[in-house]
Parts: sequence; structure tokens; C-alpha cells
Amino acid sequence: MATAIKRKKKLAAKRSRLAAKTMSDRDDCPHCRGGSESFRYMKSIYRFDIDKARKLVSDGRQPVELEPDDVRFSVDTSRIYPQHVKHVNPEYPGIIAHIWYPEPDGNVLHGHVLIDGHHRAARCLELGRPYLVHLLTEEESREVLLDGPNIEGILSNLESQISNLKSEI
Repeated sequence: MATAIKRKKKLAAKRSRLAAKTMSDRDDCPHCRGGSESFRYMKSIYRFDIDKARKLVSDGRQPVELEPDDVRFSVDTSRIYPQHVKHVNPEYPGIIAHIWYPEPDGNVLHGHVLIDGHHRAARCLELGRPYLVHLLTEEESREVLLDGPNIEGILSNLESQISNLKSEI
């Protein structure tokens, strides 16, 4: 019995040291700055308001598990700072937004992009655990998009082209 108590005390002391080290790492981390946050995508063609996105997803919606291949892709195609990954909290879900990209031929590609939580995703990969994300609606995705192609204009133009084609038929 005394051995079990000693082990528990040692474990508690180790956790305390790790927590203090993590706080120290966080204090020294250049990526743990305060202030407003945005996410840039495709060499800054797109810029998303992360603070606004976080407010939107704090409405009680349930997070969903991101497929492991998608987690790996998001991490592999992002700039990840190893010193930051060490102390991020993977308990907080990431955020995924809808994205539209106009091709030169006039087609508009529609997809999704992780706009918040790349370092938490990397941490989940390190720990071998699932990564959860909140999904923005299309409307919310437009709301948090600060800079990007004029998708509304492109979609309006496409609708006009479709209407013209229908009238020709």
C-alpha cells in the first residue's frame, strides 16, 4: 500500500514539473503571442478572421472527427513550428471553412480548408489520437473571409451564364 502511495506522489510531482515546463515553454514561445489572429492560405490569396470564426463555433455545435489522411495533409502543407507543438492543447477542436477558387476557364472549385488548429492537429498526430474540428457553414465561411477572390461576383456571373444558356436552348 505504501508503495502505491509513493508512486502516486512521484507521478503527481512529475506532472507538476511537466506542467511548469510547459508553462515555461509557452512563455518563451514566439508563436504564443496574444492579440487578434488570422489565417492566410494560398500565399495570402485568402485571409480568414480566426477570432470571428472561434466566436461563431462557440454556439454549442458538436465537433466532428477529421479523417487521419486530412489531418496529415493539413499538417504537411502548413508551416509547423515544433517548439509550439510541444505545448498546444489538443483538446480544443480546429475550425474548417468552405473555400471557393475560380479557375481560369470560369469553373469555380469548392472545397474545405482547416483555418485554425494546425499545431493542435500536429500534436494529435504525435499522440496518435483523433483530431476534432468544428465546421463553418458556407455563410459563416464567407463571414470570416477577410480577403479572397470575389466569389459572390463569380457565382453571380455563373448564374447569369447559365440563365443565358437556358434561354438559348
